[in-house]
Amino acid sequence: MPALARKSCSLIVDVLLVIICSCCMKKTLIISDLHLNNSFDRELSHYIANLVRSVDQVIINGDFWDHYICSFDEFVASEWNQLFPILREKNAIFIYGNHDKAAFSDERVTFFSAKQVVEYTLHSGDKRFIIEHGNRIAPEMDDKHPTLANLFDRFYPRFYFYMMKDLWATRFIHRKFMYPKQEKLDVILQRYFSRLDDASVDGYICGHSHIFAASPTFKYYNSGYFFAGEAHYLIIEDGTISRHSEFYW
Repeated sequence: MPALARKSCSLIVDVLLVIICSCCMKKTLIISDLHLNNSFDRELSHYIANLVRSVDQVIINGDFWDHYICSFDEFVASEWNQLFPILREKNAIFIYGNHDKAAFSDERVTFFSAKQVVEYTLHSGDKRFIIEHGNRIAPEMDDKHPTLANLFDRFYPRFYFYMMKDLWATRFIHRKFMYPKQEKLDVILQRYFSRLDDASVDGYICGHSHIFAASPTFKYYNSGYFFAGEAHYLIIEDGTISRHSEFYW
């Protein structure tokens, strides 16, 4: 082979290696359960924008917005739409949850995401991760009894905003009712994945329970939630998962 041809081949190989390595080293952010609505939080918006800008890829693992608090029209028209071009720039993957099902929205989901799915397989380094919201495995009332959920829809917004307040009553409700329910959902998720035996999968990632959990033995990870000044999220880079918990207020 002539020297020039050998040099060209070597250059092509080097370029391909750079491309492959850059794909493997991609920094992926996984967030879930933000439950955004027509009530805008400027501090949270700035926090999310900066977080998204700091990574190469974004996966929204369900309950990005909340149908039971506002309509999709209201959400799209709200100031949260400032985040849409930032997410779209990262070709965000949007995984439907139980509060932002496909039936609750329309083609405008493309305003903030490049792809919309109910489950997503992420390849990072030499690892393979299966990501879904979690309501398929641990359904709640809105999945089990949609008619009742529609009735509940009438007073849920008032309840939600009341629970945002730091009061004795809200702390009591969270401690006695909300947290036990969320923990039960997470137990269901962990048990489900503990029974799976698929050597080709290196991690199962859910949201849904709002419990920022990790059980490496079962290859289970939960991306937590964003609520009342606290943010949980996962970063996957070169096949390694790192867990992050921060305050944005």
